[in-house]
Amino acid sequence: MGRKKIKLNRIESLKERSSKYSKRKQGLFKKAEEVALLCDCEIILIAVSPTDKPTLFHTRSKSFNKIYDRYCMLSLQEREERCDLSDLYIIIT
Repeated sequence: MGRKKIKLNRIESLKERSSKYSKRKQGLFKKAEEVALLCDCEIILIAVSPTDKPTLFHTRSKSFNKIYDRYCMLSLQEREERCDLSDLYIIIT
C-alpha cells in the first residue's frame, strides 16, 4: 500500500479549518526545524491562522532580526530571483 494523492480543497467550517490549521502548522514547523538541522540552514516562517493570529518560526541558531537583515541586504533583483513561487502549491492563510 502506497500513499494516495488527495485533492486539497478549502475547508468551509471555520472550526474544522482552525483545528486542521493547528495540527498542520505544528507539522510544518517540525519539518522546517528538521531541514534547518540537517542542512545547516536558517529558516523563517510566518503562518497566519484562519482567525488572523500570526505565528513566527525561526531557527534557533540565530535571531529573527539577524536572519531577516541578511535577506534585506540582498538587492531587490536578487530577492525577486530567490522568491520563486512557481513550485509553491499550498499557501497557509
